[in-house]
Amino acid sequence: MAAAQIRGRIQQGSSLTESLRRSMVALAGPEAGSEEFESRASRWLSPAGFPAAAWVEEVPASERAAYEQRVGHPIVRRDERLRIVPVGSKSSYLPATLVSGIPPMAVPGIDLGDESGLAGAIGLGPAGALPEARATPLATLRDGTSGLLLVTSAPRLTGDHTTPGFAVLFVSEQSLRAAASDTAPLQLTVGGTSTGHLAGGAAGRSTFTEAGQRFDVAVPQDPVQGAAAVLPWIILAAGLVLAVLAVTLGVNAARRARAQAELDRLFNLSSDLIAVADFGGRFLRVNPAVKQILDYTAEEIQARPYLEFVHPDDREKTVAQAARLRRGEQVMSFENRCVRRDGSYRQLEWTLTPVLDERFVYGVARDVTDRRQAEGELRRLAGEQAALRRVATLVARGVSPAEVFLAVAKEVEGLLDAQATTIGRLEPDGTMAIVASSGTARDELPVGARVRPESGLAITEVMRTGRSARATDSDFVNRLGIRCRVAVPIIVEGSLWGSIAAGTDREQFPDDAELRMAAFTELAGTAIANAASRSELAASRRRIVAASDETRRRIERDLHDGTQQRLVSLALAVRVAEADVPADQGDLRAELSQIATSLAGAIADLQDLARGIHPAILSQGGLGPALRTLARRSAIPVQLDLTSNERLPDPIEAAAYFVASEALANATKHAQASAIDVSLAQRNGSLLLSVRDDGVGGADLRQGSGLVGLHDRVEALGGTIRIDSPPGCGTSLVVNLPLDVEAAGSE
Repeated sequence: MAAAQIRGRIQQGSSLTESLRRSMVALAGPEAGSEEFESRASRWLSPAGFPAAAWVEEVPASERAAYEQRVGHPIVRRDERLRIVPVGSKSSYLPATLVSGIPPMAVPGIDLGDESGLAGAIGLGPAGALPEARATPLATLRDGTSGLLLVTSAPRLTGDHTTPGFAVLFVSEQSLRAAASDTAPLQLTVGGTSTGHLAGGAAGRSTFTEAGQRFDVAVPQDPVQGAAAVLPWIILAAGLVLAVLAVTLGVNAARRARAQAELDRLFNLSSDLIAVADFGGRFLRVNPAVKQILDYTAEEIQARPYLEFVHPDDREKTVAQAARLRRGEQVMSFENRCVRRDGSYRQLEWTLTPVLDERFVYGVARDVTDRRQAEGELRRLAGEQAALRRVATLVARGVSPAEVFLAVAKEVEGLLDAQATTIGRLEPDGTMAIVASSGTARDELPVGARVRPESGLAITEVMRTGRSARATDSDFVNRLGIRCRVAVPIIVEGSLWGSIAAGTDREQFPDDAELRMAAFTELAGTAIANAASRSELAASRRRIVAASDETRRRIERDLHDGTQQRLVSLALAVRVAEADVPADQGDLRAELSQIATSLAGAIADLQDLARGIHPAILSQGGLGPALRTLARRSAIPVQLDLTSNERLPDPIEAAAYFVASEALANATKHAQASAIDVSLAQRNGSLLLSVRDDGVGGADLRQGSGLVGLHDRVEALGGTIRIDSPPGCGTSLVVNLPLDVEAAGSE
């Protein structure tokens, strides 16, 4: 009888050790420390009367420093005076990383490697994986307590990898002896180690093996003398059967009573939800934790089908799980949400075990609401940060505000699970011009639409106060198929520029919706400010280009109408004077002829200079005739393909002409080309100019050629220039110039 009671105690400890092992899966992440472990251990161990538990790692000496840095505390031990001191050098350690705070697991990092039998129970290497709890021999530990340790494998998930470890439960000798409550003092031997002494005389012995150890229980037998020694023989024949039956029934009844009492205590004190339900869908029994979580009495819970307590969205899943149990599934785990009396719900993680013969099921659940909410919050924050990074990348790349606005509208719609999102710009006439829309707003509020302030609109309140606002019950809002709308202002350089508005078909947005949207308004404001700066810079560059071209034209006119005309007149006068020189003055005539010839050369040089500054034919005839003139004067044959002959804006014509002129000059001077192809065409509102030669290639803007200035001129007009010049394969230059210069510069 004593042996059975002690064995039951060891089995109870083994079950709790297995529970600790399972809990290490939930106790994941490097941030989960001894405080949370101690809380879990206390809830499970205290009702059962087990004092201490720990989670232990095996640490080689070479990894000691890394372990201590990772966990933030040193590996320690108890000395002869039971003080906590550092551990000396050893080949390996078994530190308790997570502890319950009670000796012998009182402080994190305490080394259990020297405790009797623990290292042997754990083993070394892969063979140390323990499928079930194993017991150490009974011994006096370093803290002076006497007992044994139950140990089982308990790997812990930390991030993206698993850390090997062991769940260790301390079972005191006192608790083992107390289990044999109906027995006189006994002698207990575990693993060859015995405690207690029997006072003379014979002893009854019983041996059993549990958790990998041999247990031997000895109980003293008191001697019987006198008439009492004869009495058993007198009643033996008459009552042997009845005595044996009574003893057996009494022992079994006592054991059942104690087991039932222990079970009831665990049932009532457990912080986990424990319930028994039938296959008909009703609770038969629930523990106090169920009543506390659901906020109903046991009678109310048992009077209603359990599906009524399940969140409507989870009922189909719950019914499917119940069907699997009825089909013979042995053990099943799943999650659902149970609704409380006040309408809120809790997320429960269930483990169900059916008893098919009796047609009922045991269910144990852990409330994981806070953990799931924390995980959801982390996922939400991660998604929000990713969305912000995507928009910030667009802003940093300098894309057009229209692209940024559309991206912001879509990201806000996704993050808030909205059905409609719009971005509007405040106009001088007091309306809001839509610059981006998504969801159901695309049809009702397309880009370019105007919204006038009216009562019930969130953007109306934003326009009035410059602060975030919410609104409902608007006819306009209802046309979008939404019930609630929230809007936040976009501030640019201290002034209200516009707003971002989102709508949902739910009753309300989350309380922090405005705050989450505000981060996107800052990015939108930055994109607007950047675009304004780029627009001002582009306008400034265009003004510089226009002023430069105008100066070139003025200089060309001054040279043509002033200096050139005077030189022509002077040359004519010299020719007239030459003709009037008498025949006998041949030297004078030759000198005047030389002067006239020099003046003609100077006039030609001046004309070339004027054409280089700004050719008159470009101003008078346009780009086509100017390019034909360039081709005729080129020293290398030029093949022209001009499909555009209409007049274009002056800055576009000047830029295309000077690009072509520089390209022809480079081909002549450096390319060693034998032919040049020049094409000009208009496509999709842009002018495309292409110049290709068959020369030696190797042209590079980075080398500081004359193309650098042309590159700046083209970019100032909102265009692009691309040069492809691999060595030995000729040079290809392609220029794209937007014909609407003002629109291109304002993007």
